[in-house]
Amino acid sequence: MKKVLQVVVYAGEVMLRSGAETSRVEETIDHLTRAFGVTDSNNLVTPTGIFVSINSDTHDLPLTLVRRVRGRSLNLSRLAAVNDLSRRAEVGHLSPDEVLGEIQQIDGKPDPYPFWLWLAAGAATAAGVTVLLGGSVLDSAITLVSALLVQLWMWALARFNIPRIFGEFSGATIATALALFSSWLGWSIHETLVIAGGIIMLVPGAALLASVQDGIAGDLLSSGSRVLETLLKGTAVAGGAGLALKVAETLNFRASLETTPGEIWQIPIQVAAAVIASACYAVVYHTPKRSIIGAGLTGGFGWLIYLLALPASNSSLISTFLGAFGAGLFSWWMARIRHTPTTLYALPGVLPLLPGLSIYGGMLALSQNRSNDGILQLITATFLGGAIAAGVALSNSILAQIRRILPLKQKSY
Repeated sequence: MKKVLQVVVYAGEVMLRSGAETSRVEETIDHLTRAFGVTDSNNLVTPTGIFVSINSDTHDLPLTLVRRVRGRSLNLSRLAAVNDLSRRAEVGHLSPDEVLGEIQQIDGKPDPYPFWLWLAAGAATAAGVTVLLGGSVLDSAITLVSALLVQLWMWALARFNIPRIFGEFSGATIATALALFSSWLGWSIHETLVIAGGIIMLVPGAALLASVQDGIAGDLLSSGSRVLETLLKGTAVAGGAGLALKVAETLNFRASLETTPGEIWQIPIQVAAAVIASACYAVVYHTPKRSIIGAGLTGGFGWLIYLLALPASNSSLISTFLGAFGAGLFSWWMARIRHTPTTLYALPGVLPLLPGLSIYGGMLALSQNRSNDGILQLITATFLGGAIAAGVALSNSILAQIRRILPLKQKSY
């Protein structure tokens, strides 16, 4: 029983450190305890800790193990590997020692992509977002350089164990300052789109999705802490952009909020850019290679629904919700085909919908002493983020209920 406790807690720790939502970690621990013949167990997972207790006929009192989890970063390949292992253990009757050996291999396995590819994927993600927002070739080129600088800066800070939130603040400052400097040089760019693309990698999409998913699953403690994490990260990004804008105002350079209006003929280009950006975003977070194309298609499908819904609804909030709902449906379908967690597709798939433009617009208004407009824009960004998370979570919840009602033969992971 002690070996079982050690194995299931270690598996949960690897998943939690890899960015899994707490409900999925609890589900995986349940799968493993059943696989080892334990029928009476309870577990509680928070973003920073794991508590597992099991009962046994050979012990008078329950056996309990508590593990403090420090440090989290998104690594979807490890998440998927442990998730798959727990299912195989349940149907294949693997021993605790066999499962422990596989988990140790998963935990020690290097990232699936080399550093240069990770760096290039992050830059391509930011440039792709600028294109799908209607930016020009020059806009996307400056965004690409901006994203490279921000990623290298964030990587350097991580090497010195500096808290990530300071990197997000300074990274947003760098991205905004580079766009403003390019505009000050007289280059014909849409600085709004360059900034929106430059900060998109810093917008806390993963924490936002996890907070809503945990809330729907009933994990209110985890959901509340994720909401706080989302607010802190979002405030850091908005504050970094605001600092650069305020310095520009002090130097008598007034930024603008000009964007390129979308035309019907641009829809194929924007959807293609969404596919590329989402696929590259999946690489940044170490998604397994076989799931990269599915992640890209999820992003393209969600963005296509957004573009088609925007003229009809005349509301970015409704269109964002519908786009996220579509991305959620597509991610669930891809997960059924591949027998993988929906997170591998849903997280990269909502990238094009993240409210980078609203964050920039709000900080621009505040830097120009238009407080009411600025606060309204930032509130709008918050609501857009909530619409994204709600759309994905609702689609997955509806499909899960349909799966329970209909006699489907395939097993969904």
